[in-house]
Amino acid sequence: MGKRSIPQSRLRLAWLDSALIVAKLLGADGSQRGGASIKTLTLRDDVRLKRPTHALVCETLKHVPITRLALERAGVAIAPDGLERRNTSRDADGADGHDAAAADGFYARLGASMEASEPRVPRSLALVLAYELLFGAGIEEEHQHAGSNTGKKRSGQSTQQPWEERAMLRADKALRTALRCVLKENGAKDAEGYLLSQPGGSALAAVPAHSRHVRVNTLKLSTDEAARRLASYVPRRDPHVCDLLVFKPGTDLHDHPMVRDGEIVLQGKASCLPAAALEPRVGWEVMDCCAAPGNKTTHLAALVGKSGKVRAFDADRVRLKRLRANAECTGSSAIVEAKCADFLKLDPHDPTYAGVRAVLLDPSCSGSGTAGTRGDYLIAAARGEVVGDMGADGGADGGADTAGTNGHHLRPDARVDALAEFQLKCLLHALTFPAAERLSYSTCSVHEVENEGVVKRALPRATELGWKLHGAMPGWPRRGVEGAVAGAECLIRADQFEDDMEGFFVAVFVRDEKKIGKDARAARDAAERSRRAAEEEAAREKEAKRLRARGEDGVRAVLKKSKKKGGKPSALFR
Repeated sequence: MGKRSIPQSRLRLAWLDSALIVAKLLGADGSQRGGASIKTLTLRDDVRLKRPTHALVCETLKHVPITRLALERAGVAIAPDGLERRNTSRDADGADGHDAAAADGFYARLGASMEASEPRVPRSLALVLAYELLFGAGIEEEHQHAGSNTGKKRSGQSTQQPWEERAMLRADKALRTALRCVLKENGAKDAEGYLLSQPGGSALAAVPAHSRHVRVNTLKLSTDEAARRLASYVPRRDPHVCDLLVFKPGTDLHDHPMVRDGEIVLQGKASCLPAAALEPRVGWEVMDCCAAPGNKTTHLAALVGKSGKVRAFDADRVRLKRLRANAECTGSSAIVEAKCADFLKLDPHDPTYAGVRAVLLDPSCSGSGTAGTRGDYLIAAARGEVVGDMGADGGADGGADTAGTNGHHLRPDARVDALAEFQLKCLLHALTFPAAERLSYSTCSVHEVENEGVVKRALPRATELGWKLHGAMPGWPRRGVEGAVAGAECLIRADQFEDDMEGFFVAVFVRDEKKIGKDARAARDAAERSRRAAEEEAAREKEAKRLRARGEDGVRAVLKKSKKKGGKPSALFR
């Protein structure tokens, strides 16, 4: 039994929110999920106890295969979930979020069938409370005493413990008996052993808890200085990305002043690989094709420095607004030029882009490399879908789609082929910028069709344009799938279970200066001269403005001092 760190009257709100989130994630056909992850749902503004709610949702989902059986065998009457939230958190705030009765009546809104003759506990709430009873901190029975403060009814409140909790308490003994029977029948010592014995159990057990990675914004301070100021958190330098610090899993820096000031960026290591592998030089003009929300964009800005330029494009205005806010926070607004535009509709031969030397392309993908941290394995197993251990080739049945070395990956869904077509179109378009000499293509996918498959299909055209694959980050140990594409040893793969980060893929293309056309080189050089001249003129104007302001302030100060003395202005100011 776990130790209760939050009063039950307060924890009740986490039970409610967890039940609502579990109900959404376990929708019969998955349509209620809407692509949301456990993290995004538990970080919503209307979820007040975010950390305990996130932990409770994860543990509830993990234990669903066994709590579902225990509930059935114990004969607990279960009702289908109803997903109407009806501003429950606001209603509870209107009462008293710390009082035991604050959520009274809100549980019933989960239930689609609440007949008085046979009250039934909504399915997801039953799963949450069953987990709490069998494996968590338990549910305390609340007794009302006549004449006590707890027995007085306050406005908008009920003085009774929610009947769903009382129903689960009555079933406590039967649930424990059922749990013991399930474990015995399966030869399992405990719930963990039972879960491991189920199909895909080892995949669930391997769901990673990655280290916390923090990128130092070198526009504002050095990595050494950041490490010194964060010494109390015991950081270590990342061996592959020079501006990255590594902290133990669970390190919480969200509210740290250095994050708020944009001196450090909470960015996963996998997300740092594309810019690090691209290696743009200081002063270069680079392009981020699908840029929002902007972590890779601001990373590029730090690499090219104040003398460089980053052209960032995204078709989503809302996401682009977030990118601009991130650029402002990190002090890279003067470097980043963000535009709301569809990258595929840009004309690479437009003189505007004549100076682009490097291109970062990180298009939409399946996100299968984030399945562990998103909780996809937990959700799939809880919904009764088989999370089969795939072979070394990545297919659940030994198919051709590679997912990594250990095989703990979900199978590609119907979207993957369509995404691969979009990714190929983006890559072929990115390769046509006439003066570009470096290009990184990346996805947070583990599926071969989105990674090596896209690169293989793009290579013939890339070769025609003078591009070739480049073995970026030579110290990186995990490379592309052998035999999947010529030059697989140049590709970068990250495995979410082996590499202390999310699953990721990066391919870097390079082009020799001689392969770039004479006209393109001339246009590039002219664009660079023009940009530098404009920057120098802007710097001169800024300095002149500063000096003028300083001179005017000096005059005002002398006049003010003269008036204080009660005398007339000196001859200089008459």
